[in-house]
Amino acid sequence: MESLEEISEEEAPKGPRTSSFLSGKLTAKEILATKTQNYFAETKRTEDILMQVAFSIGLGSIWRFPYLCQRNGGGSFILMYFFMLLSFGIPLLYMEMIMGHWLRVDNIRVWKQLVPWLGGIGYASILVCILMSLYNSVIITWSLSYLANSFDNSLPWNQCPLVKTTNVTDLSCLRTVSHQYFWYHTTLSASGHIEEGVDALVLHLTLGIFAAWFLLFLTMITGLKISMQLSSWASLDLWRQAGGHVVYSLGLGLGTTINFSSKAGGNSYIQGASLVALVNLVTSMLLTSIVFIVLEFWATTSGHTCVEKSVSKLISLIKKGVLPQDAKPPEDILLLPALDYLDWISNLPQHLQYPVIRFSPSCSIMTQKDKFMEGPGLAFAAFSQAISLFPGASLWAILFFLALVIMGLSTLMSILEGIVCPLQTSFSLFRRYPKLLSVLICLGGFLGSLVFTSHAGSYIMSLFDDCLVPLTLIVIVAFQNVALAWIYGARRFREEMFSKLGRLLWSFFTFLWRYVTLPGLLTLFTICLTQLHRRVPSYYIAWNSSMSQEVKQPYLQSTLSWVTFLSILTFLPIPVQPLHHWWHLEDHIAFDPFEKLQSKKMPLVPPKSLQYPKHQLVTSQKTDTECSSRKVNPPLSSLWRFSLPLSEYNQSSSWFSLPVISSLTSALSMRNASTPVSRQVSPASVTIDNSDKSRETQEEN
Repeated sequence: MESLEEISEEEAPKGPRTSSFLSGKLTAKEILATKTQNYFAETKRTEDILMQVAFSIGLGSIWRFPYLCQRNGGGSFILMYFFMLLSFGIPLLYMEMIMGHWLRVDNIRVWKQLVPWLGGIGYASILVCILMSLYNSVIITWSLSYLANSFDNSLPWNQCPLVKTTNVTDLSCLRTVSHQYFWYHTTLSASGHIEEGVDALVLHLTLGIFAAWFLLFLTMITGLKISMQLSSWASLDLWRQAGGHVVYSLGLGLGTTINFSSKAGGNSYIQGASLVALVNLVTSMLLTSIVFIVLEFWATTSGHTCVEKSVSKLISLIKKGVLPQDAKPPEDILLLPALDYLDWISNLPQHLQYPVIRFSPSCSIMTQKDKFMEGPGLAFAAFSQAISLFPGASLWAILFFLALVIMGLSTLMSILEGIVCPLQTSFSLFRRYPKLLSVLICLGGFLGSLVFTSHAGSYIMSLFDDCLVPLTLIVIVAFQNVALAWIYGARRFREEMFSKLGRLLWSFFTFLWRYVTLPGLLTLFTICLTQLHRRVPSYYIAWNSSMSQEVKQPYLQSTLSWVTFLSILTFLPIPVQPLHHWWHLEDHIAFDPFEKLQSKKMPLVPPKSLQYPKHQLVTSQKTDTECSSRKVNPPLSSLWRFSLPLSEYNQSSSWFSLPVISSLTSALSMRNASTPVSRQVSPASVTIDNSDKSRETQEEN
């Protein structure tokens, strides 16, 4: 148990210091206040960790992981995902957590303070959040559609839907399971390929997307919170999708982790990052096992087994008098191929054909030669099948899809928080009119999401989810890794954390940041570009209504060009930021010669090297990233000094010392020459200076 002398000022009670404290003793009242603050800080940290866990096990674990696992060989994908989760998922998650706890600012300002000429990383993260919010809202719409259909006494996906006419096309429901048929025909009204039906919206999906964004708007206004082959490892597409899902599921590069951590207390973020990754993995594995059980059930009941069930049920209905004797199948039907059973149904009179189709069991007459259902709707079809096996299936369906809607709204609110809070703290207009930002985001989100409610909406969503978002997230996280580990310096960051937390970070993490995670991210980025622009184009899973089965459709080059355009648009803030600083720096040097003269009179004094304190004596900055706060920090353009290691840091921080960077440092020193010397320090030293000034003010008072 730590002694009272080792209690940090961050945990100590605020207010003027009493004589008992100056004499090295604490009163019972101060001890109680310290324990109370420690309790609330630990509670806040636990709450933020749980919010991060809830975000990581959101829609990504429920609908994304199962279909990626099914698409990429099952066990191969799981092992690859686990390997990448350990190698760079947890280290990068820990990096974002500790950065948010260190600087106590939002996702935009954290990079402006750390490396100002890479301050565009925060704005790029906001653009990715916008893209994710658009297509994540349609997943909520799918859940709302299933929720609305769950109130029927007989769940509609358990049998073929009612038809008004009887012809050959009605046999399409017998070629697949009714749950898959319901997904493509009733829920999506899917077209044959991505270029067809984009201009026509599906009415119930459009109403659902409006309801989803309206609920989000109300929430924002009211402030509510809501078996493996070794050769498969050589598949570049497997590496790409496993690595992309690690970044996607943990929310890396979105800014949500930094925002959560900037408001959290405590400092045990290694345990927090490990807990988030572990819960994410366990949840994904549990839900995927349920999906695979349903897939195995579909596979064992397809083909000849389905014909036997159908014939047995028809004979039973004929004996009960529900169907006439003319609907009795031929005696040798079970000795014939399964397709002959479909031919017999198609030759029945029209007044018999519909009842036979209507009372047929939910199974596939056609034997599935390829993987059964690889598209994003796998989870919805599989879970609807699993729920229908329970007694009182309607009640369970209502509870499940209602929980899915709530989880989707919670995930989307976390994404929107990565947009709203940084913009409110960066722009005075949004601070004065906070509801204006909510209106703009929700209205723009609704209009931008309408494309996903078209007949080709699910295919466009797959394009965003499979090609666009993982690529952009990987690039953003790579820039974050470069900024911290190489430009600012991993060793320098480790020293700053020692002065902040009172103990050194585990050196293994700094090694991973410098030599493992960055090469891994660059490799993933290369694989993504190779897969995007290879000779054989990437494919998506489409629905062939005439054959009643999924088919692989290649993306057209014109479609992939939209991915390139949106990717460039997302990355644009990263190069724009240094150009913006350079432009203002040139104006400052050319039109303010007096500051140039002052720089000769005021030579810069290198900052003092950080001393390793015996125990923590640094008062942490109070976070100002909460949306309710209206305080504004000084202009961040004066924080150019954080872009490169200075003076004594050059020996222990980074190898990054190219001539252009050194010339930039000399130019920037002219700009900051007129600033006080005490400001030419690192972010942690700023905290020390502020605490010293406040202590002097209290003593003078």
